[in-house]
Amino acid sequence: MAHALTLDDVRQKLRIVKPKAAGKDTPVTIAYPTTRVTALEDGLNLNRQDGGLVKFTDMSLLLAFRLDSDPDTWYMELFVYGQETPFRLSQKVINYRQFLPEISQRSKDNFYAFFLYLINKTDSVYVDEYTLEFLKSRKMISYPDFQLYEDYTRQLWFQLITWMKFRCDQCGEVYWVDDAKISPKGAKTKCVKCQNIITVQQREKPKPLVPKEQRKTNPCPHCGYENSEGAQFCVMCQKPLVDFIPKAAPQPEPSPQAGAEQPQEQQEPQPPSKPKASLSLEFAGLPLQAREQRSPNLSLRELSSALQDDIKTLENPFGWFTQFSRIMQWLGFVFLAGGILLGVYIYYVMPAPALPKVLTDTQRMTYAGISAGVGFLLSLACIIVSNIIALTLEVERNTKVTALLIQRLISKQE
Repeated sequence: MAHALTLDDVRQKLRIVKPKAAGKDTPVTIAYPTTRVTALEDGLNLNRQDGGLVKFTDMSLLLAFRLDSDPDTWYMELFVYGQETPFRLSQKVINYRQFLPEISQRSKDNFYAFFLYLINKTDSVYVDEYTLEFLKSRKMISYPDFQLYEDYTRQLWFQLITWMKFRCDQCGEVYWVDDAKISPKGAKTKCVKCQNIITVQQREKPKPLVPKEQRKTNPCPHCGYENSEGAQFCVMCQKPLVDFIPKAAPQPEPSPQAGAEQPQEQQEPQPPSKPKASLSLEFAGLPLQAREQRSPNLSLRELSSALQDDIKTLENPFGWFTQFSRIMQWLGFVFLAGGILLGVYIYYVMPAPALPKVLTDTQRMTYAGISAGVGFLLSLACIIVSNIIALTLEVERNTKVTALLIQRLISKQE
């Protein structure tokens, strides 16, 4: 089982920024909304038609908040080095399965774990005091509307937009510096931790998003989503936008002597050979889901083995129901045995009371029968409840197994 990140694991990477009065020329930080967040090897794919590929190393400021009108939806504001406008990620648009080793039933728990995941992936990142309180106690700051929140983030981001990170190549210590202080030829500084001399070069700022009127898109023939120009896979359905045809191996040219010996002979045209499916394709830079779809198909034996491995990893959030079901079964036998023993004790062992309170044989038989009957009914109730619980759990598990099998069979056919 993978270790779940905690605040103590990422505390060393956090830095605090406090709001300051912004000047009149400070731009307003109106965020770009995102509709889907998927994973890349070294960052996030925000799946925007005008861009939205964010590297972990470019993240400078992370904020968390919610609105008074919708307290059940949490938001993350992601600020990228050199860009005036941040990205706004809702808890409902993040594909958590591509980032987290374990998925919770509660979306807010996944959002909190994803927040820690981003901090852990970056070298160092700034947060405000409200976000730090959220990481400590999971208490989210709330605002009346987006406009007031953007006025607040404007007081934070103008302080950090030009600040870049660099790392000591000897001890790995991370530092922040205003890129205006770095000349085109670079600058040298000394690491405080190990006294190593570090040469800092100007960092290339991420390219801004392309305006809407200048966007060039490539529509997906499968789902109609407008992908960015040059995309090879649709970011919405993960299906290929172009046909991958590996180049055939170049044919060796005939030697001059062979051509001279048979000048009159006409060679018949050879039909083009089909490219082998075993040729490797380039997967670098593609979404993780797309890479899985382009992976070679498994044999039926490998498919069965992989399916069994997946079945073993199925989550069982109602595992305590299984223990409860077993306890109810044992209680059923205990009640049945207790009722029978109590009836035997009343009829055969219990001494007859002194006169005049003497129980007749008929009364003793009646009470003994009642004890055995009550024990039987309690036992029957316990067994019925346990069987209902066990059947419900088995139906849920079979549903998940069937879904896995259908998924594997579909991938086999593709």
